[in-house]
Amino acid sequence: MRPINLLPPEFGQRQIRRRRMALLGFAFVVYLALLGMGVLMWSGRVDDARRDVEAQNSIVQTLQREVIGLAGSGELAIRFQEKADLVNAALSRDVDWGIIMNDLARLLPPRLWVETFSGNVLRETIPGVIGQVSFSGVGFDFPDVSAWLRALDSEQFAGITGTWVSSLSQGVVGDDDVVTFASTAVLTPAAVTNRAENLIPEVP
Repeated sequence: MRPINLLPPEFGQRQIRRRRMALLGFAFVVYLALLGMGVLMWSGRVDDARRDVEAQNSIVQTLQREVIGLAGSGELAIRFQEKADLVNAALSRDVDWGIIMNDLARLLPPRLWVETFSGNVLRETIPGVIGQVSFSGVGFDFPDVSAWLRALDSEQFAGITGTWVSSLSQGVVGDDDVVTFASTAVLTPAAVTNRAENLIPEVP
């Protein structure tokens, strides 16, 4: 059976308009909700970007302060190098006489003794020559003096070379015949200490 609508047509049209208005209202609410979510999302991204910018600015300011703090390091390095050059120049011919005397006592032939010793460093530049040393001593025989020359010219006595006898004479000490001699030798760069390296600190 076909339904019969006894309501006037205007009532149905009003219902249709109401449903349309309700749908439009719901769609508007959904649009506002989506718009609000989008605004919140972009606001969060803006806040993150702002924090990143602030962090980068803080790093830049820290680096700028470090650069300002290092502004005088160049001048300080120049002064350090000037002082290091002075130390190197002052100790370029530094000889440790204690080591030389210790080596001399260690290599001295058993039948010979040294009575006098003197040494000096030459300030003028001579290739391979740092200074000169002089000795006078006594041995029991001429072979003892030869042993003395061989000991000083051996590789065990670093820093001394070119040893020769400048005078040699026979004499008597008590009841024993002896040989008195005087000799000189040349100091080589091997006699120079590394004191300058120890005094100058390493700068990273």
